[in-house]
Amino acid sequence: MSTVATLRVPASTFILDDTLAHHPSIEARLLRSVQVDSASTTPSIWVRGDDATSVEPALRSDPSVSAHSKVFSSKQGGVYRIGFEAFSDPILRLFADTRLTVVDSYAQGSEWVFHVLAEKRDSLRALIETWEQNGLTHTVERISDCTEASDSSRFGLTEAQHRTLVTAFREGYYEVPRDSDITDVASILGVSHQATSQRLRRGHERLVQNALVQRLTPEFPF
Repeated sequence: MSTVATLRVPASTFILDDTLAHHPSIEARLLRSVQVDSASTTPSIWVRGDDATSVEPALRSDPSVSAHSKVFSSKQGGVYRIGFEAFSDPILRLFADTRLTVVDSYAQGSEWVFHVLAEKRDSLRALIETWEQNGLTHTVERISDCTEASDSSRFGLTEAQHRTLVTAFREGYYEVPRDSDITDVASILGVSHQATSQRLRRGHERLVQNALVQRLTPEFPF
């Protein structure tokens, strides 16, 4: 059964560590799979920052960057073809394994985040075991079977949190003034006032964290 997962690794074990570490506002997103048939890699990467003029100097001074050329410009940066030295074997395996597909990859600050689709969970498990054997620091944030995916998991919500938030919205809980209160929502859901309050609070926390604080998939400028 196909599996989807979110994996995090320090930028120091992948690419653009110096750029990301010294320029907190700079974000990067890999737009094309890494080439695995040459000694060097030249993926296309969207890079942007609060000040577009800081992007190219940051790339020039990054020890991991051997060459770069802009192929698309935007107000905050652009898309670059960037040359890197060959990646470490554990990281390279993520892109070279035909049973794994990197659906998205995004970086800011000190880490890269990968959204990975695996044909079978065993393929993903083998990758993680390889990383562990090689001492590669990583975090497995979420693993789920494709058949289990739902709208509730989009922002890290549980089914109960998703149902509670949607019910509260439909019943006018967020209207000003409110058309219902927690007691009304709890009655509709058939759970206690305390359980409803906790689901709302934790659901709000997850939404803010995953939708506003940790932007895993920034919008393209084109």
